[in-house]
Amino acid sequence: MATGHEKRKPQQPQIDKQLEATEVQNKLVENPRKDKFADFLIDVSKYVFTGVIITSLFNDVTDRTFLYILGMIIVFVTLLLGLRLTNNRKDK
Repeated sequence: MATGHEKRKPQQPQIDKQLEATEVQNKLVENPRKDKFADFLIDVSKYVFTGVIITSLFNDVTDRTFLYILGMIIVFVTLLLGLRLTNNRKDK
């Protein structure tokens, strides 16, 4: 006869829930350097964009076309790289 003092084995649904919880935690723990680098690239993109616009408005820049083209290339490259790295993050 079974007594109440015996250890019960966890039921299968409980085990599945625990496994899912650990999988979610493992996916959320990504490479923090990669996340920081992605945030950095997005920030660089914002600062270059702001710098190009403000510089061209307040200073008499002789070659605005070159400034705009170079600035936009830097903005798009850093923004796309940053977004690409953040897109690889695992969500819940």
